[in-house]
Amino acid sequence: MSHSHSEPPVPSTPAGQTPESPRRFSPRRRVLTGISVVVILTLGLFGASTLLNSSNTASALRGHPEVLRPGCTWDKSGNYVQNCKVWSESQKREVIVQIRASSGSDSGVYLLDGMRASETRSAWTTDVQAAKVYDAKADTTLVMPVGGASSFYTDWDGGAGDKNTIIKQETFLTSELPGYLEREFGVARNNNAIIGLSMSGGPAVTLAERHPEQFKVVQAMSGYYQTDNPVGALGVMATQTMVSNYVNGVVNMWGAPGSTRWTDNDPSKNLTQLADNGQVLIISSGNGFLSPSEMAKLSPQDQLSAMALEILSAVSTVLMQLQAKQAGVSVISLPNYGGHTWENWGRALGDGKDHVLTTLRNNPPVTAKTTVVSASGEPDPEAPAKVTLAAKKAAEESPALDLFGLSATDSSASESASESASSAAESSSAESSASESSSAGLAPSAVSESESVDATAPESATSTETSAPNAPRLAPRGPGSSTPSSSSTTPVPSR
Repeated sequence: MSHSHSEPPVPSTPAGQTPESPRRFSPRRRVLTGISVVVILTLGLFGASTLLNSSNTASALRGHPEVLRPGCTWDKSGNYVQNCKVWSESQKREVIVQIRASSGSDSGVYLLDGMRASETRSAWTTDVQAAKVYDAKADTTLVMPVGGASSFYTDWDGGAGDKNTIIKQETFLTSELPGYLEREFGVARNNNAIIGLSMSGGPAVTLAERHPEQFKVVQAMSGYYQTDNPVGALGVMATQTMVSNYVNGVVNMWGAPGSTRWTDNDPSKNLTQLADNGQVLIISSGNGFLSPSEMAKLSPQDQLSAMALEILSAVSTVLMQLQAKQAGVSVISLPNYGGHTWENWGRALGDGKDHVLTTLRNNPPVTAKTTVVSASGEPDPEAPAKVTLAAKKAAEESPALDLFGLSATDSSASESASESASSAAESSSAESSASESSSAGLAPSAVSESESVDATAPESATSTETSAPNAPRLAPRGPGSSTPSSSSTTPVPSR
């Protein structure tokens, strides 16, 4: 039995009528329809673009230190430190930045180098293994810009040296680098700390004062803070000339000494900025007496330099503590010992770590006036007296220091007395001409041999150009030994 398939009948047109012709739109209606289509397509494309941009922003890889970022190479120091080249439009060149990603947080810790900074690697990866002090448990991204010798990490008015090198360190650190860190490492622009030592100690404070939206806390080690005076200018000129042959630096950096730019970049004269913005200042210096391990690493000449530079820094640090207290800054003074060496600064890095991380995590509110606090972070009502006593003791022990008038500083730490002592003690800057103890090999490392990284691990790449180590995508291991405690209030015996 077969089934036939017929077409459905076509409806017939009633008699007297013609089939209905297709509907035609008027020209005006066609124009409106076309406009509607264009608007719908435009909105659709805009929405898609917005979604893509949101997706790209959300996909910024935060944490994951085991993942090598595009264009970066593993550093031979290990510890998941990457060497990344970041373009600086203001300086028309690429700047190497050594970075160790966090374990997941959006905070960052910037570590500035000293007067003799190398152009290839940061001393925070060679002389001190900062990535072992701030290990995976610290959960913060370490940012270690390479270079900056004699630059004072500032924007220069003119060129530096015979080549008229463009130096715009402040612009790079605060305007150009943050965007790269946010895009490639997920670092927030407003949740950072900055750490400086020796030459960069004062500039680190200045950068925090000038950019409170970026830096919540600043740690300064063995710095020279009173620079806006004739002796301070002489010290700047001497150090820049000896280290980098920048004979024009004293004028080309901030203009003629005594100008407004010198005042603006004197950290001791702008401390109210820290107080008004609720930022925290962590400050320390050694006592100038070398430990046995420091003496073993230094030649007799470098020993004298390390002692002299640190004693002068200690005087400047004591004055800075007094000035900060008077300005109402939240100050944490860390006890330390030793000379102007990387051993000293490696110890201070560990002692200040908990305070830095606590500040970053707690997001302290803005304060108008705070008290000096002890190394444990608790208010210390005797802190001003202790600081003054330390200044007097330093003056009594050294005739040279007595020239600064420190022995006349009374326990009330009145503003006039402090200002007078500050002006005189600014001569400490002149003595910094020998830079970081005038020896490039001052203290090889603050990390013991027992802490060396396994050569088979991905973080132990043997060359800075190792582009693809077999790094497993796992959480990084922490260091094998603990970092120094920051709760000590008295000098610790030599280790």
